[in-house]
This record gives sequence, structure tokens and C-alpha cells, in this order.
Amino acid sequence: MIELVAKHLPVLPIAIALVAAAWCLTVPESKTRLQRGVAWAALLLLLAVALFAVNRTARGEQFVYLLGNWKAPYGIALVVDKLTAIMLLLTTFVGAVVFAATNFKPADGKPVSTGTYFTPLFLLQLAGLNGAFLTADLFNLFVFFEVLLAASYGMLLQHSDQRRTNAAIHYVVINLAGSAIFLIAVSLLYGVTGTLNMADLSQRISVIPAHSQALAAAAGFLLLVVFAIKAALLPLNFWLTNTYRAAVLPVAALFALMTKVGVVAIIRTMTLIFPEGGIINQYMSQALLIIAPLTLLAAAAGALSARDVRSLIGWSVVASAGLLVCAVAMGGTMALSGALFYLIGSTLATALLFLNTAAIDEVGPRLAAADTVPGSAWAWTGALFFIGAAALAGLPPFAGFIGKAAVLAGSVNQAWQGWLWFAILGGGLVSMLAYARMGSRLFWKRDAADNVPAYLVPCIAIATALVCLTVFAAPIQRYTDQAAVELRRPQAMISNVLGKLAIEKSATQDINKLGAPK
Repeated sequence: MIELVAKHLPVLPIAIALVAAAWCLTVPESKTRLQRGVAWAALLLLLAVALFAVNRTARGEQFVYLLGNWKAPYGIALVVDKLTAIMLLLTTFVGAVVFAATNFKPADGKPVSTGTYFTPLFLLQLAGLNGAFLTADLFNLFVFFEVLLAASYGMLLQHSDQRRTNAAIHYVVINLAGSAIFLIAVSLLYGVTGTLNMADLSQRISVIPAHSQALAAAAGFLLLVVFAIKAALLPLNFWLTNTYRAAVLPVAALFALMTKVGVVAIIRTMTLIFPEGGIINQYMSQALLIIAPLTLLAAAAGALSARDVRSLIGWSVVASAGLLVCAVAMGGTMALSGALFYLIGSTLATALLFLNTAAIDEVGPRLAAADTVPGSAWAWTGALFFIGAAALAGLPPFAGFIGKAAVLAGSVNQAWQGWLWFAILGGGLVSMLAYARMGSRLFWKRDAADNVPAYLVPCIAIATALVCLTVFAAPIQRYTDQAAVELRRPQAMISNVLGKLAIEKSATQDINKLGAPK
């Protein structure tokens, strides 16, 4: 059984989510318990697969799956390496917590309102996210981008009013524009190299004729533009805060993973498609070392000027993406390892803050209208807000501090060291001020909120994961160190993908399947 799972490991996270989504579509919307039961079964399977992937990749294994049994680069390949395993586990855990928040009932006894067909859309979103992390083919990455975006469009438009509709229009238009640019970039790369397999591209880019290098560079920078849209880098981040403010809050917690898709795509571009040492990678790094710190500083300023919690968290998501791309552009193993560690912590902290904000929105007005607000009313909410804010801003001893420290250590002796330290430390300081300002407004005045069971259990689950990330920082950081080394030395992945042989079938088996001629 274990060997069967290992054999089909790369395709299982996609297949489980897609099958569960299709099954939920056949169930009437009125039978919500059955739909949720199917979704929970899928989530438990996905969690088991993700844990299996982390366990096996920690031993140094990589898994390659040939869709349709076509040998790469002619067919589509899926790959599970350490980076993929991290993202699969993170996606499944956050997805399970968000789904749990939509299953509980708040104090008024009514379920959390998520809209029509939420469960199949939620599962399609997971399928798109998992596929984007697993694929080793650029066109397949485009396909999974569209799957997760299509699901997010449906979830964003639930309970649509003028504000949500306006935000959805901006979100859809910018992502459609990004998809068009993506297709142009893919077409250019295919015209120059004749392949879209990432491992094959890595080899062919280095030997393309001189007259084609400009086209390859143009395609690479177009890819960066697309992934910068997904990661919400400056100046392509104007869509994010309005989108997160308009989304139903449990859904917004899941949307926090979408910016990480852009960051992971940038990592693959900078380490695999255009590897270190090439002239194209050098120009890309220089461009990102300007854009990413500016994104971090602008997002910190936006967080300080935020008038509500949703906007504050949205700007914090942008700031975290800026920090992650800074580390990727540096190119060192330590900086990249720190970025992966910070990616885990920042994603968990963002989900925690969004779910905690859902509690504030749920019962804050009721408590604010009361004559007296007891001190225990905001105890849980305030404590969870502090944990999420401290982790996201990078305060010790939380995991965000460990990740930031590794990124700063990786920038030592770099030409851009002063600029990077100013942006990372300055942005962190402004972010701390922004959260302190918002916390004083929330928990020192009448609009404080009591956390109710609909959000208390999921929030505590994420807060516990953040604490565990700090307590077990040493083994986790060893894993991210290995992942960074694996990413910066992609030769093993290239040989695994291109050397994977299709399963050959005997002629007798083929004849038996076709049947005897009549």
C-alpha cells in the first residue's frame, strides 16, 4: 500500500480534491452535511498524503509522475520535492482550518454564511493550488492558475453587493490580463526553445543561439510580471487589499495562500528555468532587489495608514511577499532557507489574523453596544491578535523572527546589503507600529470582541501551529536548509524529470485489452 501511494504520490493531491469536488457537485445543495462529509474525507486524505510527502522527501527522495505515461519533455510531469511538500502540507492544514471555521456555528446559532456551492468551489481551489505547486510544466502551471482563479472568482462573488462586485471586477480583470501575458511569455519560450518542461528549459536556455537570447530574456521578464501580479508586488498590488476586504473572512484566510503561489513560481523561475549564474537570472535578480524592498516599505506604510483590520492584514500579506522575494533575489542558501521558514510562519499568521477578525466582525458590534464590557470579553481575541501580529511582524521569539534573521544573515557581504537591511528592518518596525495602533483601537475601546466557538477552535489550532513552529524551529530549519540547497542545485531534479522512463507494456497486454479480431 505504501509503495502504491509513493508511486502515485505526485498526482494524489490533485486527484483527491478534483474527485471530491465532482462528487459534491452531484449532491444537492440542501444536503450540506453530506457535502461537508465528503470534503472532510478529502481533507483528511490530503493531509495524510502531505505528511507522507514531507516524511519521504526529508530522506532525500524526489517523486516524478508522468501524466499519460508520456516521457518528459514530450508529456507533462508532476514533481514532489521538499518545496512542494512544504506547500502541500501548508495548503492542506490552512484549508482544513478554514473549512472547520465554516462548519461551526456562532453564538446566534446560524452557520457561518459562505454562499452557494462553497464546498465544491473550496475543493477546486485546493486542486488548483496543489497543482500549481506540483507541476513541472509551464503550460500546466497556467492551467492550474486558471483553475484556482476560477474557484476564487466564485467564492469572492458570494453574497455580492456593490462593494464585493467592484472588488471582484478589479480582481478578475487584473488576473485575466496576467493570464494573457502568461500565454505570450509561454509562446515566446516555446518558440525559442521548443519545450515548456521546466527541467528541459533549464538546459536549453543555456545553449540557445545568441540571436534568440533577447526573446528568452523578454519571455522571462514577462513571466516575472505575471508572477508579480500573483504575489502582489509593487506596482501590481493594487487589487489585493480591496479583494481581501470584500471576501468572506474565512475565504480571505484561504486566499492568503494565493500570493504564495506567485512567490513559489518566482522561486522556480529563478532557480530552475533561469538558474543562477546566467545573465538572465542576474538581470532578474537586480530588478527584484529594487522592486521587492520597495514593495515591503510601501506595504508597511499602507498598513500604518489602514483604518480597519482587513486592510491592515491585506497590506501585511503584501509586505510578507516583498520580504520573501527579497530573499529569493539574493540567491544565497541561507537567505532562501530563511524565506521558506518565514513563508510557513507568515501564511499561518495571516490565516490566524483573518479568522480572528471574523470573530471581531461577528460579535464586536453587540459588545460595543453593551453598557459594560467585561475584561474577559476580549481576552482570547486580544491574545490571538497579538500572536498573529508578532509572528507576522517578526518579533522574537516567534517563527517570523527566525525567518527574518536568516534572511538578514544571508544578505551579509552583498552589494545591496544596506538597502535590504533598511527595507526589512524599517518595514518590520513600521508594521509593529501599525499592529500596536490597531490593537489599541480594538482592545482598549468598546469595539472589542469575544471569540466564539465558530472561530475559537480554528484560531487556537493555527496559534498552536505557530508556537510549534518556534519550539521545533531547529528540525524545521534543517528541512528548509535542505530544501534551499535542493533548489539552488537543480541538477538532481532535472535528471529525475528527464530521466524518468515511461512504463512499458508488453504487446500481449495491449492485444488482450483490444480483444481478438472478429
